[in-house]
Amino acid sequence: MVNTSKNTTLISLSKQLLRSEHEIVAFRNNQPLTIGDLKIQVLNINNVLNNYSNMRWALYMQDSFNFIAGLLALFYSGKQPILINPHHKEMKHHYDGLLIDDIKFTNQYFSSKQIININKIDINNIITEKQLIESGFKHQTLTLFTSGSTGMPKPIEKSISQLESEITLLEASWGKFENNLFIASISHEHMYGLTFKIMLPLSCKIPFICEPILYQEQLTTYSHEKIIYITTPSIIKNLDDNLPTINCDKIISSGGKLVYEEAQLCRKSYGVLPDEIYGSSETGIIATRQQTQADTPWKLFPSMHIECKKSKPPLLFSLLLTQPEQLNDEIKVVDESHFHLNGRIDKIIKISENRVSLAFIEKQLNQLDEVAQAIVIPLEQNNRTILGAVIELSSLYKQSLKQYNHFGLTQYFRLLLKDTLSLIETPKKWRFIDSLPKNSQGKCTYIDLKKLFNTQQKQ
Repeated sequence: MVNTSKNTTLISLSKQLLRSEHEIVAFRNNQPLTIGDLKIQVLNINNVLNNYSNMRWALYMQDSFNFIAGLLALFYSGKQPILINPHHKEMKHHYDGLLIDDIKFTNQYFSSKQIININKIDINNIITEKQLIESGFKHQTLTLFTSGSTGMPKPIEKSISQLESEITLLEASWGKFENNLFIASISHEHMYGLTFKIMLPLSCKIPFICEPILYQEQLTTYSHEKIIYITTPSIIKNLDDNLPTINCDKIISSGGKLVYEEAQLCRKSYGVLPDEIYGSSETGIIATRQQTQADTPWKLFPSMHIECKKSKPPLLFSLLLTQPEQLNDEIKVVDESHFHLNGRIDKIIKISENRVSLAFIEKQLNQLDEVAQAIVIPLEQNNRTILGAVIELSSLYKQSLKQYNHFGLTQYFRLLLKDTLSLIETPKKWRFIDSLPKNSQGKCTYIDLKKLFNTQQKQ
């Protein structure tokens, strides 16, 4: 792991409750929440958790301050935090109990699970604050999830030291953080949010805003502060350049591609170019860039190396990893520290910061009786990625489906898929053809398929 400099200003996760009780951790509805508030909440949750033998707890908090309290309490009590949305019923086997703050949460689907709602805790502290802090963390890892090639989320285990090492790398690359407030549009339950919305503010002892801030008008409330705004390309792409500039100390963006023009729009709106982050749930941070000019390459964070060999996927060597990790992006090396990204190798793509499996969507389409063969491809529309489906209708249904016009046929298929595909996985454009275009080798090429969407004709 990364060695922390003796001069570092960072504080580890296990030392957070040793900070002064009056230090502000966060603001909720403009009201400050302090280390003293955090101690009380961690102690209360810890004492309840000690009544249960269950090891794996789904940590599902709507509020980011509550998330931190729940995370620390799980570590102190020796439990495994599972960062997961319990409303995804097919993922229930990954955890034994739920730790939540949702007052409207219904347990009708979770009769076999222990549920602790932190808003309904009866305070009966058997362990004192002093005993809690002196005991230290009894557990050192958490589990979060990402999409796999099958479309089902895949569990990834992270250690506290890995999370803290990421922050050390960020400080080594960017220097000491001088802002006085972190604001985010993102959730805390995924790797990007966990690193930048939770770990970074805590490690730097800089307060954050609990609520997600999605619109630039909302940022005007904090325009007198030195802000770091943590956001995504989908937010930046929709900025209104007619609104007055809100000067931010730094803008951090991850989860998708920003083109040069969008980076400039960010600078006009927030007075600074975004610091873009390239990484993944599996690897953590890998590289960063600011698009000072078109086609700016990515720069690796310190102590990282990417090995590119002909006919093999790139291999990442990182001090954040226990072993090298295969990357699913095509990489063009510039020098030892810089590279360009040339798209995905596998059939996982990102749409609005969500990883989507084309193979999974095709599988759902090809299981329909109405389909002889289906292929799904990514398309660009107004600088956004959308999905296009090319459908060869089965001979059994070809005649009966002729009663529909193009719009009617697309609605027919969307209805068939409503229970198996999410809204983001459902193709936006459709082409229905008698036979798929194939080259002399009997293969469908992306170029030939894309041509079907370049014409006004809708078959």
